[in-house]
Amino acid sequence: MCLPHLMLAVDLIALCAIAAGDREAVSRQDAEIVATHHGQPKTHPIEAAIDGDQATWWIGDAHDLTELPTNIVLTLAEPASIAAIELLTDDAKGYVRLKDVEVYRAAPGGWAQWGRVEDNDQVAFTIDVADARVRRLRIRIRDTQRPDHAYPRIYEIGLIPAEGPVQARAAPASPIPDETTAEQLFLDHAMGVAKQPIAEVEFDPQVGYLGYVRRFMDTLLERGTDRYGEVHSPMWVSILSCHDLTHPGCPLPPIEGQRQGDRALMGGNLQHDLVLLLACDPLSDLTGDNRYEQAAEAYLQFFLDNCTNTPTGLWPWGEHAHWDFYEECVGHHIHEHLGAAPLRFWEWAWSLNPHAVLREADGCINHVYDLDTFAYNRHADVNQPLPVPRKPNGYLDFPRHGGFYLQVWAFTWSKSGEQKYLDWIERMMDHHERARHPETGLLPATTTRHPELATPTSQLSLAITMLESAPLLANTPTGERCGTLGLEHLEAVAALPHQPSDGRYISSCAVSGAGAESSMGWTPAFSANYGGGFACADALLWAHAHRLTGERRYLDLAREMAQWYANAQELPEAEHIRAQVFAGIINLMMDMHELDGGEQWLPAAERFARMAVERLYCETDGHGIFRGATNLWYYESELWVSNLAYALLRLHTLTEDTDVTVPPNCFMR
Repeated sequence: MCLPHLMLAVDLIALCAIAAGDREAVSRQDAEIVATHHGQPKTHPIEAAIDGDQATWWIGDAHDLTELPTNIVLTLAEPASIAAIELLTDDAKGYVRLKDVEVYRAAPGGWAQWGRVEDNDQVAFTIDVADARVRRLRIRIRDTQRPDHAYPRIYEIGLIPAEGPVQARAAPASPIPDETTAEQLFLDHAMGVAKQPIAEVEFDPQVGYLGYVRRFMDTLLERGTDRYGEVHSPMWVSILSCHDLTHPGCPLPPIEGQRQGDRALMGGNLQHDLVLLLACDPLSDLTGDNRYEQAAEAYLQFFLDNCTNTPTGLWPWGEHAHWDFYEECVGHHIHEHLGAAPLRFWEWAWSLNPHAVLREADGCINHVYDLDTFAYNRHADVNQPLPVPRKPNGYLDFPRHGGFYLQVWAFTWSKSGEQKYLDWIERMMDHHERARHPETGLLPATTTRHPELATPTSQLSLAITMLESAPLLANTPTGERCGTLGLEHLEAVAALPHQPSDGRYISSCAVSGAGAESSMGWTPAFSANYGGGFACADALLWAHAHRLTGERRYLDLAREMAQWYANAQELPEAEHIRAQVFAGIINLMMDMHELDGGEQWLPAAERFARMAVERLYCETDGHGIFRGATNLWYYESELWVSNLAYALLRLHTLTEDTDVTVPPNCFMR
């Protein structure tokens, strides 16, 4: 039974009064309340838990509470004598959303345990506490009944008063045995306590872009390698605390716009690090220190030799799958590409372990759910090969993902000459030709769900990947067709009424055409959240389209967006601005410098680069590291620090006019 219906029969205030012997619940008016983790803070804020309205609620996020409890701290306007805590939760989707809960009261130097409930199976329940006069209390949520131990919910928190006067006496603080440093840091942040502040820096020209990148890489090589579990390796861990440069030892909750299943919480992800690996050679060339190129090669060699022997051949990398350092196995078993690995990466991987590359290419056939039509799914199970013949199943065939498979098949054909790769490429192109609108040339977002809706950003990605792949198929009809269709897909997207001079590209529209503006979606300019696109990433692809074709119109689409960004003197206020946002803008300015000329682009790139360093770089015990996003206390690869470090390194080569070249970065597509 869902709680909105339950509210017709259950009244929390009445429950509190009955439990308290008809005494009124303690007033929560003017109380302050904070939570360490939120699921939907805009629509279901923590204040809903004490607003007296049982139709509103707070919801926690997707992380495992048994690994990292969520804490709620309630501070009353005046001290009150309390005998019990009443909680009202929900049984949404058949699971009671509060199962194990602890309550603490503030004590000098910390917290004193006050009460607890384990294995709760009631929507409304009471936690008895020793009568005490308190002003601040802490509710520590340890579990829900959901199998993933996540998504707690609270509709109301009631405070039941003690029967008579309670002597105000200080309770001794006691350590919480399983409280981790990560939990303490999240609690301090929520309460506005800065025990270990991470100060922003002022950009130091003497250190320069190269210096900040080098300090970051030194820290990653010294403190950020895989030293967890039974097997230690040269791979880089995805998350490092900026306080002590260690992995927190538990999953951290996502920030807004981030999904828990997209993160390498307990390990590392090669696709997160791929751009940084490619930066190591030029970093060694610029510094004369070959440790960086050696570290990158050791990382990639270890991954190829030890992490790719999966039942499907698919690599544990990408949007979900990664390598778990603690369990020494695949973490998250869903294979889905995040972007397009540049061809120089495939050449490098081939030189180290061609067998692993062939297995990834062959494994991509597990994305194809219908071997006749080549209908495919962006997801494939790393550990479960699809049967032949295939069983009917649902699929989401985003255009961009078809391009990713096509490109690795084009590469492996160029190395092996195996006819099956040409056949697979032809059938993938057939699939997209059948799907595109006969008049507009637009592809549906998927052919299964919303076939009437186009997502031009995804089609732009496919077009770029096909144009990159065509030269690999030179002197074949397949290669000629690949290049021709790539141009046609590009033209279909370019024909839409984008508004780059206003910082907007069309991100969704009817497959039959753009139609009324009210029906169109637009890419956000300063956020790179999941599912939200990123206008700067599109601009980088239009710049790359110009490189591949020489077509001036594509450069115009990139330039107008770049000028819009260059005119922005500051980023919008937001709690967390990801490293990827800074990286994208810096890279776009450098692309314009190289492709369009003009004196305005490099100064704009430097302005955003200094801004990125000042808001993301920090030092701990002489070690430098970049936060994953502003106002975070940790580095995280999923927030694309790799792209920022690469952009800063590339900017150094342009502003210092070095002999070392750092190519453009078009991975994000």
